[in-house]
Amino acid sequence: MPAEPMGEAWFMGERWLYTDLLDKDASRWSQGVIESAVNSLASGPGCFGPRQEWTDWLHYLGPRLLPRIEDWRWADIYESLVTAFIAQYPDERVVYPYEGFLEDTLATLGRIPMATANWSDGRINEDGVIQPIHITPNGPFLSCGGAMSAALFLHFKYLDEQIFPAWLASVLAIKDPIWRFKLVMWIAQSKGLLLESGKQPLDLKYEPDCGSGWHDCWCLKGSNPAPQVDPSQVTLAFLSDVRQQRFRDELRRLLSCAALRDLEREIAEMEQVQPEIYGIRVLLDQASRDVIHDYQLS
Repeated sequence: MPAEPMGEAWFMGERWLYTDLLDKDASRWSQGVIESAVNSLASGPGCFGPRQEWTDWLHYLGPRLLPRIEDWRWADIYESLVTAFIAQYPDERVVYPYEGFLEDTLATLGRIPMATANWSDGRINEDGVIQPIHITPNGPFLSCGGAMSAALFLHFKYLDEQIFPAWLASVLAIKDPIWRFKLVMWIAQSKGLLLESGKQPLDLKYEPDCGSGWHDCWCLKGSNPAPQVDPSQVTLAFLSDVRQQRFRDELRRLLSCAALRDLEREIAEMEQVQPEIYGIRVLLDQASRDVIHDYQLS
């Protein structure tokens, strides 16, 4: 535990200190205090630059929060925690606190959406951190953002490039048609970050627009502090050209037009037994066409 309490990132006058987090029993930390503290960790570096205080508290809070992230009520906190990690380490090539630090981060923070509590019989659990299909007065809504997107981008940015092909193959191999539907939408909606240079998570559309953004991703602007705060700052690419090219190559190898047609048939069959989701094929059709065009799939 850091010797001094963590302070909020935004303040006027006296700065609020998160003294509740000095309680060594993490189960007694209220969800409201946690959410506010993690939001400060996510937004602070981009606004005020790096501070050792936020580094120390991120390292302390992270392992103690992960066991509590078990359902949809903790999704925003999970997404903000991913943002906080990326905000703390915008350059994946830096020296980390210890050897294996990234591997540990991906094996814990990165795997939260794949925890058993978020799945049921190989399908996305409606009460988990990954959002399922929501039925709204305007029809069915299926998001490709949120916790799923946060975890995917965390791996894209920090995963060892040597094991990236096997990891991507495992992501595409998940059988749940809703997962695969969301993944196709995610690829289409994330075109800027995955294919173009100079884009940052700030540029992602957020969930109400069917985008692939996640909570607090708008805090990630490529430098600490952000160029909008200090124009002298050099902006770092969120994904390197090498990683983008590797993704293009592997996606062409692993995903085919035939696989997308099979998914469309599965979704059509689901509509037959779940009439309340009628209409989501329109989203899939457009996303599939975009992915086929952008990645020149055959």
